[in-house]
Amino acid sequence: MINWWKTELGDSERLAAGQAIKDKHLSSGPTVVEFENQFANLLNVNHAVSCPSGSMALVMSMIAHDIGPGDEVIVPCNTWIATAHAAMLVGAKVKLVDVLSDRPIIDHEKIAEKITSRTRAIIPVHLNGRAANTKEIKKIASKYNILVIEDACQAMFSKNEYGFLGTQSITGCFSLGVTKLITTGQGGMVVTNDKEMYNKLLLVRNNGMESILTPKYERFGVNFKFTDILAAVGIAQLNIIKDHAKSIYELYKKYDDALKNMSLIKLIPVDYNNGELPLYVEIITDHRTKLMKYLKKNEIYTRVLPPALIEAPQLKQAGKYPNSKYFGDNGLYLPSGPDQEKRDIEKVIYSLKEFENLVI
Repeated sequence: MINWWKTELGDSERLAAGQAIKDKHLSSGPTVVEFENQFANLLNVNHAVSCPSGSMALVMSMIAHDIGPGDEVIVPCNTWIATAHAAMLVGAKVKLVDVLSDRPIIDHEKIAEKITSRTRAIIPVHLNGRAANTKEIKKIASKYNILVIEDACQAMFSKNEYGFLGTQSITGCFSLGVTKLITTGQGGMVVTNDKEMYNKLLLVRNNGMESILTPKYERFGVNFKFTDILAAVGIAQLNIIKDHAKSIYELYKKYDDALKNMSLIKLIPVDYNNGELPLYVEIITDHRTKLMKYLKKNEIYTRVLPPALIEAPQLKQAGKYPNSKYFGDNGLYLPSGPDQEKRDIEKVIYSLKEFENLVI
């Protein structure tokens, strides 16, 4: 059986977690601080604040920016729904914007028409390592005096010409979930270069207090703390992040080279030659259901791309988002991940070609 995603933890992670337990570093302590410092250094930012998930990284960032009931937040219509749910959790209203026709990232030219007097933030999503146009989005944000919060949960270590994605606005959010470049099982990180914002994030993470030993209620916050056990695993993962990045880059290029001449199955493009790092291998096909069934018969498991957010009733949205709907209706994840076996990927590619020949 070839799973749609494969990553493995080994002796380094096991020993690191065991050492944290042996040292009685269980909750949020020195190992968390070390993990955050290493993460910040890796991405060339001043500060990093860990938390339980990428979703909570987004929530923390919005709380630190005082976004709440009555505010509106602009979100691309094609993204993992956690982006929109994070805004809902702080009481904000989600405003959707369609994505580009060739790449499932927010169409910045359609943002201004969704801005109202209540708009507080734009959340561009660097979906699967693809760079949203942060330069133009920041111009729009500046014109209307609103914030930009980058959702880089699927874009760790991915770059554009300005540097790492997720580091080009006042806050950027990352995920450490199991299907990410590095994993602690669950986990997230908010990064910033702004000292004042960093201090706000620390308060937000700790129930709005600087210290629980001498409690002083300074602002609204929640227990968003990370643990030393998971941070120890994270440090071990950071030691191999470049290996993981190289592995998924080579995996995507192998698929890209093999599928160039296919007509029914096309890769959704990622600009890997200019620094974008494709976390997943995504294809678009008008024969998605048939293809999934065919691959499953060959013990190859895939996963559909998330549907367009317009289909989520809890968001209470109206309108047409044709590009987002197209990706949601026809997109598919092929087996991906840093630890996929070469022979398994060769089997997937062979099966894709065989399927196309049968359909044609």
